Amino acid sequence: MTMPDPSRRAILAGGAGALALTGAARAAPSPFGPSGAPSWGPDGLQAAASAKGLAYGTAVPITRFRSDPRWRAVAARECGILVCDNVMKFDVAAPHPGVLDFSGADETVRFARGNGQRLRGHCLVWHEALPAWAQAALAAKSPAGAELLLRQWIGAMARRYAGTIEAWDVVNEILSPADGRPDGLRATPWLAALGPGYVDLAFRMMKEADPAAAGTWNENDCEQQADWIDERRVAILKTLEGLLRRGVPIDRFGIQAHLLSTLPLDQTRLRRFLREIAGMGLAIEITELDVDDRAFPADIAARDRGVADLARRFLDTVLDEAAVLNVLSWDVYDPDTWLNASPARRRPDGMPQRALPFDVEYRRKPLWRAMHRAFRDAPDHRAARARLRAKV
Repeated sequence: MTMPDPSRRAILAGGAGALALTGAARAAPSPFGPSGAPSWGPDGLQAAASAKGLAYGTAVPITRFRSDPRWRAVAARECGILVCDNVMKFDVAAPHPGVLDFSGADETVRFARGNGQRLRGHCLVWHEALPAWAQAALAAKSPAGAELLLRQWIGAMARRYAGTIEAWDVVNEILSPADGRPDGLRATPWLAALGPGYVDLAFRMMKEADPAAAGTWNENDCEQQADWIDERRVAILKTLEGLLRRGVPIDRFGIQAHLLSTLPLDQTRLRRFLREIAGMGLAIEITELDVDDRAFPADIAARDRGVADLARRFLDTVLDEAAVLNVLSWDVYDPDTWLNASPARRRPDGMPQRALPFDVEYRRKPLWRAMHRAFRDAPDHRAARARLRAKV
């Protein structure tokens, strides 16, 4: 039987146990190469962002990345920071017990390093993207076993990329006040197996594996205006205060920014929310920006204006805040947006969403121009942002 290339798959040492990830995770050495000269062009989004101490970047869809040199050229020219969209998630990296597949993540890391780009890690703990075998292990109702699984999964992924990742999304979408818990936490397999302390554990485990990486809580639905979003913001601030009071090593809060054309944007309330987070000493990242254009007209020009206007008003607000370090869109290329695959997000007229900065021909859209102007016109917070980056 042909054995897989160790650069593609890392075998987990130790005998098989109830969780199938027993023993220490020993990844085969996988050099990612030295950091190259910055690849971004002088007229791109990263160039405009970096002049204000910011980094602009994108999520990397591995299939498109591998198959389309035009996509790679845009990412190199426009971006100063990259994040994997799926290949660092648990179900992709460990679809079967006992073996971790780092191939897609390794390719992305090599590309970023070769282009002098920063990297984010996404995501270590999420209620989705759990392989079936891990779900079964968590359902076994063994807190000790669940903690071992969490420690070995975080250790395997974070240690492999230690020294290359600027910030890890340690926990992702952990809040759901609608689930009815007094603490606002979402009912998830991790919560059921370990209780609310799983969040603290995850941050501490990540810092043990990669002390130089910033620990980020990445959360959705906290940007726009609705009663239920107000409730989420209150719960977020309360949870952050608790994490800091307990000495949990959290460094940043990630705002996904999947903006909705169906909801208003109250810039005053958003600015107040950002300032409260910054006042806790935390940095802020915009991690998954795109614009759901369902409520905008079918006419392409009118729709693009609506998308660009909403994104510009959002960015004008968040870029006023010196604690904001990074702005990443969830891909750059319209045909790849996840919104078209989501039944809840599809346009009523069936037309594809125009959610991202580049169209089907890789042309810069009004959204690109709105983002570029927002970066260009933002206050210069380079000194404050440099202090926050150095704080980790």
